[in-house]
Amino acid sequence: MNSSLVDILLVDDRPDGLIAMEAVLRDIPNLNLVKAHSGTYALGLLDSYNFAVILLDVQMPTLDGFQTAELIRKGGIRYKNTPIIFVTAINTDDNYIHRGYEVGAVDYIFKPFEPYILQAKVKIFVDLFLKNQQLQQQALVIRESERREKYFKLTELEVESLRQYRKLADSIPHIVWKAKVEGTVDYFNKVWYQYTGANEGESIGLSWQSYIHPDDLSRVLLNWMRSIGILKSLEVEARIRRHDNEWRWHFVHAVPDLKENEILSWVGTCTDIHDRKISEEKLVIAQQQAVSANLAKTYFLANMSHEIRTPMSAILGFTELLRNPKQSESERQHALSTIHRNGKQLLNVIDEILDISKIEAGRLEIEVIDFSLIDLLYDIKSLLTVKTEEKKLQLRFILENTIPEKIYSDPTRVRQILTNIVSNAIKFTEKGSVHVKVRWQGPQDKDNSSDGLLEIWVEDTGVGIKEDQVDRLFQPFAQVDSSTTRLFGGTGLGLALSQKLAEALGGTVMLESTRSEVGSTFKIQIKSRPVENCEWVTGFKSITPENDGHTFEHAEVNAHSLQGMNILLVEDAPDNQMVIGMFLRSAGAQVDFADNGYEGISKAAENAYDIILMDIQMPKLDGYEATKILRKNGFKIPIIALTAHALMEERTRCLKVGCSEHFTKPVDSKKLIALIERLVKQNKAPWPPPENKDAILSKTFIRPN
Repeated sequence: MNSSLVDILLVDDRPDGLIAMEAVLRDIPNLNLVKAHSGTYALGLLDSYNFAVILLDVQMPTLDGFQTAELIRKGGIRYKNTPIIFVTAINTDDNYIHRGYEVGAVDYIFKPFEPYILQAKVKIFVDLFLKNQQLQQQALVIRESERREKYFKLTELEVESLRQYRKLADSIPHIVWKAKVEGTVDYFNKVWYQYTGANEGESIGLSWQSYIHPDDLSRVLLNWMRSIGILKSLEVEARIRRHDNEWRWHFVHAVPDLKENEILSWVGTCTDIHDRKISEEKLVIAQQQAVSANLAKTYFLANMSHEIRTPMSAILGFTELLRNPKQSESERQHALSTIHRNGKQLLNVIDEILDISKIEAGRLEIEVIDFSLIDLLYDIKSLLTVKTEEKKLQLRFILENTIPEKIYSDPTRVRQILTNIVSNAIKFTEKGSVHVKVRWQGPQDKDNSSDGLLEIWVEDTGVGIKEDQVDRLFQPFAQVDSSTTRLFGGTGLGLALSQKLAEALGGTVMLESTRSEVGSTFKIQIKSRPVENCEWVTGFKSITPENDGHTFEHAEVNAHSLQGMNILLVEDAPDNQMVIGMFLRSAGAQVDFADNGYEGISKAAENAYDIILMDIQMPKLDGYEATKILRKNGFKIPIIALTAHALMEERTRCLKVGCSEHFTKPVDSKKLIALIERLVKQNKAPWPPPENKDAILSKTFIRPN
C-alpha cells in the first residue's frame, strides 16, 4: 500500500470487467487500483487499505454485489460512508435500483459505460476523499492553532464538503431530500425544483405537503409516523404534482440517521413510477375484462342453446306426430298451432341476436315512414291480450292526452320496442295488472306537424327489481338474476335491444321506478312528428281475441318397446310434456308428469318407477339438485338428463351430479325410446323401500308453499 496514492477498489468476477475499469481509471493521477475477483476476496482487502471509492459488480457467484455491499457497511466505522458505485450490466428496473440504494450504494453505472462518466464520478469521490483527508490533517493543526483560526478552517472545509455532496445529489436522476425527524424538509436537490417548478420558499419546511395528492398525503404521514415509532426506513407510494399540474406516481423511500436508537434526521428519494403503475392497473383491468367477457360468452352460449332448442324440441316433436296417419283433424290443427307458435318464438330469438349484433356493429338500418300509431297500439294489445288472459292479468292501454293517429317513425322498431317492454312486464307479473299509458309531448294541433315526443309508461304489479340488480338491467345477454332464466325464460336481450333501438329513434328506454315484490315502471321515449292533417285520438276501444281451444290425443309410435314400464317425466314445459309423453305412451309405457324438481322428488318417493327423465333447467328446483337429492337418498334407478343444453360442459356436469345419461332436445323419439329400453334392461338396482319416503320428503329439502 503506497500512502502517497489514493486507493480504489475494483470488484468484478470477470477479468475483462476488471481490465475495462482499470483501462478507464489509470489515466487519473495518484490512484492505486486494487482489483478483486470476488466479493469474498474484496472483504479480505478492507483492513489492508483505506479505500476512497469502491466500484462493485452486482452479479457475482457466492456473494453478489448487494450482499458484499451490506457486509462492507457492517464491517466497521471505517467504511460506513465510503462511496460504493455499482457497475452492472443487468436489470435497470426501478425496484432493482432501489435495492442498491438500500444497501448503501451512492450511484449506478450501467455497462457498457461511457469512460468519461466513470472517470468524472470517480474524480468527484477522490476529490472528496482528499478533502476529507485534508480535513483530518487540518484538524490536527487546528488543535494547535488559535480557536478562531481553528473554527474558520473547519467551517470552510465543511462548506466545501457540503457543496460536493450537493453536487453529487444533483447528479442523481431522482428527487433527493433531507428532513428533520418530524418531517420538516431543509434540503431538496435540483431535480425537485425542476419537476415541481417550485422555488425554495415554496418547498422548504412543511410546504412540500401541498405537492402531494390530497388523497395520498394522510397515508404518507401515517407511514412516516409508523417508521419513526419502529426506527425503520420509510417506503410508500404517492402522487406528486408536476410543474404542468399532472399528478404522477412516485416511490418515496427514506432512511433515518440513527444515534443510540434516536432518529436525528431523514435522507430520502422520490422515484417516478407512474408509467409502470398505470401499466399495472391497465393489466389488472384487462384481466378482469377478459374473465368477465369469457363468463358472459359462456352464459350467452348456454342460454342461447336453451332458448333455441326448447322451441325446436316442440317443433320437431309435433312435426313427427303429424306424420302419423291416425291423427285426428283436431290433433293435427293443435299440432300445427304449436309448431307455428314455437316457430315464431324461435324466430324472435334469432331476430334479437341479429339486431343486437347489428347495433353493436353500427349497421342497424332505420326506416322513417308514416304509419298509424293507433293501429300499431291495437295490434300490440290484441297480440298480448292472449298472454294476459292465460295468466288472468288485466292489460289496459290508456291515453294520457290527445295523440296523433299517424306519425313518422320506424313502425317495425316501435312495435319491437313496445312488444318487448310490455311482454317483459307480463312475463314477470303473476297477479294484478299491466298498464300501458301513452302521452304525446309537443304541439297538439293537426295543422302543426313539428317534432314531438311519444312517451309510453309500462307499469306492472310484478316481482320488481332489487336495488343491487338495477345496474345490470340493460346489459346484453344478462338478466338480473341467474335463476330468472329458469323461472321466467328469455334471452336477456330484450331490454338492452329495446333501449338501443329507442336511442336509434332519438329517444330512450329507462327504468323509472321499481320496488321488489310490488312492481316496476318503464318509460319509453321516441322522437317523432305527426303526419300532416292527421286525426287526433283521445281513447281506445277494447279488443278480446278468441282463444285457441284445440286438444289432441296421443300418437302411436311403437306399441311394444316400453311395454309395462313405469316412467316419470320431470319437465316444466307443457308442450314438451305432451309430445314426449305421447312418444312414451305410444311405445307402451305408463307416464307420470312432474312440473319441477320438488314435485319430481315427491312422486319418485311415492311411486315405483323404472326410469326418470329429468329436465335440467326448471323453476323452484332444477334437475341438478333434484338428481343429487335422489342419489343421496338411495335411488339407483336410471335418470336421464333431458335438456336443451347441448354443450359438452353440460353433459359432464349432468353425469357428475348422478345422471345415467345426457339426452338433448329436440327429442328424437326413436333414439330416446332405444336409450330408455337399454338403461332399464341394464339396471338391476331395486327400488328404495317405502320407509324412505318420509325421510326424503321431510329431511332432504324444504318444500315450497
